[in-house]
Amino acid sequence: MAKQSFMHGAIVLAAAGGTTKMMGMMIQVVIARELGAQGFGLFQTINPIFFMLLTISTLALPAALSKVIAENLALGNAAKVRRALWVAHITVVVLSLTVCLGAIAFAPEISNRWLDPRGFLPLVGAILRIPVVCLSSIMSGYYMGTQNQGPPAAAWIIETAVRTIVTIPLILALNPHGIGYGALAVMIGAGIGESAGYLYMLWRYLTRDKRLLIQVTPVSGVIARASGTIRDLVEVALPTTITNLCGIVAYAAEPVIIYIAFAHVGIARTQATALYGSFGMAAELLFLPTVLSSSISSVVIPAVSEAAAMQNERLVSRRLNQVIQATFMIALPSTVFFILSGHDLAHSLYKDHLAGSLLAYLAPTCVFIYILDPLSAILQGLNKALLSTVVTMFTSCIRMLCIYYFVGQAGQGIFGVATSIAISGIVATFLSLYFLRELVSMSINFLGLAKLVIATGLAAVPIHEIQSAFAAVSPLLQVTASLVLGSVVYLLAILYLRVLPIRTIHSIPWVGPTIARLLLHMPFVS
Repeated sequence: MAKQSFMHGAIVLAAAGGTTKMMGMMIQVVIARELGAQGFGLFQTINPIFFMLLTISTLALPAALSKVIAENLALGNAAKVRRALWVAHITVVVLSLTVCLGAIAFAPEISNRWLDPRGFLPLVGAILRIPVVCLSSIMSGYYMGTQNQGPPAAAWIIETAVRTIVTIPLILALNPHGIGYGALAVMIGAGIGESAGYLYMLWRYLTRDKRLLIQVTPVSGVIARASGTIRDLVEVALPTTITNLCGIVAYAAEPVIIYIAFAHVGIARTQATALYGSFGMAAELLFLPTVLSSSISSVVIPAVSEAAAMQNERLVSRRLNQVIQATFMIALPSTVFFILSGHDLAHSLYKDHLAGSLLAYLAPTCVFIYILDPLSAILQGLNKALLSTVVTMFTSCIRMLCIYYFVGQAGQGIFGVATSIAISGIVATFLSLYFLRELVSMSINFLGLAKLVIATGLAAVPIHEIQSAFAAVSPLLQVTASLVLGSVVYLLAILYLRVLPIRTIHSIPWVGPTIARLLLHMPFVS
């Protein structure tokens, strides 16, 4: 199995994630234009339920599988790799089908009593997606463990392309029958896209990457011979599942708490759904740059697990520094861009001014929100997922209490939800850093971070000037000009400040060598 370096894998996933994000934005824009803030709000209330059911169905097996596979490949135990893959497959099939049947039975009660009644159809559509999402995540976990990120990256692109092609016509066809039908169209398109992505990875495995599976063990033999494999999977999956469930239960309770808090200040459920929809639009834009941090999270678990298995503490510390540096590299310019251009960005895409205000309000917390996922992944890679559980439980309680206070008592409205998310994210980040300091040696490159701050400051100048000079023109033109010119200035700054060396650019897959040769012709670069 071809093995890729840590940064190579992260770059491959980031490129695929960036492509899928751009295609996914097309769907988001259509949802915002056709279904409005209330349609977006329906998704915000349904998604927590969906992710809670998904967490129960997967039992964190994708992350556990990638860790077990990485460790056993490092030790040359291919037989255990084969057993782990099929044990994970069988487990998620049984769990996901059971969860689906139970959830569909309770769907009417959930939608009518706790959520917006118009969300019943899309809730059922979301529930039916669970089995294929579970299977797809297992295949992704397998490839992450082998540190070959190419197939998952290609699958994500295929999935998003199919979803985009199918979803947009479905929304236009079903939305005239009501918001619930329009939201159902999105769930149908998502399910078809996820099926396409899974089928690609399965085809790739069976036709090209099957050499790790030399022979298929009978099911009865699997139970007997896989006890050690099950134990290894459970060691990671159980605490990680508890962690995820703590966070996802709080996430699922979030819309219920929000509806209660809004009702406390006299805001009707339909209006609360619209406000929550505007918050969802802002969140979609805020988390757009997390494609890099999510890619790092996916590759850092097997990378850290492999280093830990070989007792290479120096490599673990190096991975931690790479995570921090890479996250700051994307978070700092994102913060400046969202603060200066957030209003225009939301208005040009969604025609929603409230979403732009929420985006600018949340922008200063980008660094904390973006780095949290990779830090949790490192804890999982070090087999300390229990610490992530503690962080998640504590910060989830903080978020719930803050939402009720800021929305229902302090009268901040939907900005109270944003304040609560920001507070919980900051606290979770500092707690994760504290635990990591106790586990590994941390020598953060403060000089590199200072250079990133300088580069971000330089990029902010043209963005601010464009906002002033183009105040009378369309928001879309302002956003495009700010993004292009600001990105060029930022990239040149980190290049000349030696934050991003030429050798690193040269290692970028596919286009790196060409870009590096072109940059060498620039003055003072070499």
